[in-house]
Amino acid sequence: MANNGGRQGGAGGNNQAEHVEFTVRAEEDLYLTGSENTIRRVTAETNYSCLMLKTQRFSSLFRHYAKYHGLRKEDLEYYFVNPLENEDTPESVQLQRGDTIMVRKRRKPEPPEPAADDDEIFRDFRDLLEDDEHMDAIFLVPNESTSDTMEEEEAKLPASMTEIRAHKCILTARTDYFKALFRKAEDGEMAFRESQECTINVEPSFTAGHIRYMLEFIYTNRIQSIRSISTDDLLCILHLSDKWLLRDLKRLVEHELIRHHMNVHTVARMYGATEDFKAQRLSRACINFIMTNLRQVTGNTSFEEEMKNYPHLCIPVLKAAADLIPEGPVHKKQRTDHGTLSSGVSSTPTNAAAAMGSSPVPDSDP
Repeated sequence: MANNGGRQGGAGGNNQAEHVEFTVRAEEDLYLTGSENTIRRVTAETNYSCLMLKTQRFSSLFRHYAKYHGLRKEDLEYYFVNPLENEDTPESVQLQRGDTIMVRKRRKPEPPEPAADDDEIFRDFRDLLEDDEHMDAIFLVPNESTSDTMEEEEAKLPASMTEIRAHKCILTARTDYFKALFRKAEDGEMAFRESQECTINVEPSFTAGHIRYMLEFIYTNRIQSIRSISTDDLLCILHLSDKWLLRDLKRLVEHELIRHHMNVHTVARMYGATEDFKAQRLSRACINFIMTNLRQVTGNTSFEEEMKNYPHLCIPVLKAAADLIPEGPVHKKQRTDHGTLSSGVSSTPTNAAAAMGSSPVPDSDP
């Protein structure tokens, strides 16, 4: 200090050469991690006394602390009030005598907060689904009272149809089917009538409720009340998703049917639907359920009636049942009432092995 004071002189020089004594405390156990072993170098709450010039950069502290304790400098981070950087000094962070700096293992940077959560997006698009101000596409759904034999002119009457409106831009953005359906004619090619009229005529096998569930999924990527939908309606939505190439909706419906609707009375109907609607996930789940509950399912009349419509679907069930049978014949000698085996050999044991009825199995592998 005497030499420094002689060089610098004055009050300003004393301040520049001023030291500060402080403590570095381990916030947690500090480990040196290698490819083959991990060694604890510092125990949590361990203090280490330091003395630094107030204008000295903390990079020298970081290097010294890591080297003294046998740690890697890049594995550690230091905190006073805020995280300490290499260029910081005791003076710049207003470190005083007796203060404590905390050291811990370096954390990965926190990911940025999302601009909006899923619930907010769900509410926005649900509101859009209920706001028909800018809707420019119409689904025409036959009412349930409409007869299949009704003439075409009568079927077009407003009283026999339900109009459900939607946004063409949402439909085309979410599904390739509607993107192709609404594509405009180019180079003289004929476009679909729907691309000009923006009207989709729905088959009588689907109801207005099915179309609304489908639109809810297209707009919000979920169906909020799916748990309350009946098995028959879910199968209709499965049909609709297959017809209009709604892959994600199809996956959602299959999952719901598998988890909450499959039982001895419904599995036959679901299994038959997998053939019509190309639902492979549901098909595998049905076969697994049938194998697990084979006696109950095959004894149910609904299964027999359904299989009459899809006789070829019995083949995968038979193959699955065959997989459960051990390979190769299992020959067992049957005991007769006279105490002899069916092969004529006496069953009276002649040694310890015979007393056990077969070759003894060791208690443990050699």
